[in-house]
Amino acid sequence: MNSLNVLISVISNELGEDAKKVFEALLDEQDEITDEQLAQKLNMKVNDVRRALYELSRLNLTIYRRVRDKTTNWYVYYWRINTEELPSIILQRKRSVLRKILNRLEYEQNNQFFICPFDGSRYTFDEAYENGFTCPRCGGELQALDNSQVIEILRRIAERLQEEINIEEHKLSSSS
Repeated sequence: MNSLNVLISVISNELGEDAKKVFEALLDEQDEITDEQLAQKLNMKVNDVRRALYELSRLNLTIYRRVRDKTTNWYVYYWRINTEELPSIILQRKRSVLRKILNRLEYEQNNQFFICPFDGSRYTFDEAYENGFTCPRCGGELQALDNSQVIEILRRIAERLQEEINIEEHKLSSSS
């Protein structure tokens, strides 16, 4: 999955489907577009489009230009993707994800886990000990859990993500 698809997925998860639709529509545009034009193009309410645009702008993913309409004397906002900052925004997001993965990896490596065979609940050694190695939900006997596969998967994901970060950092530094 390329960086742009990852970003679109993040937008969808964090800001919702409206923001995703608006972002994708802006990606398709060759030039600036007004919020009213976007609403018409996407068959959405103007207020929903504006809300999505402001959320995207808050994350520095979109920028706008404000122009006063000479006939109505109202401001018209022309929106576009913040293409200048997009690579560094994606890089920043990847670094954040890498930190979370490394924290989870450390947690998995530094704890011994137990699982309830009946309801699948997972507990650390301390939690299992406090409950007498009995599941507090169903009373089933907890069994030791081998999390070596989870550790290996997290390690591989972290390595792959670190490689992507290194490549993107190199691209950014050489283009500056």
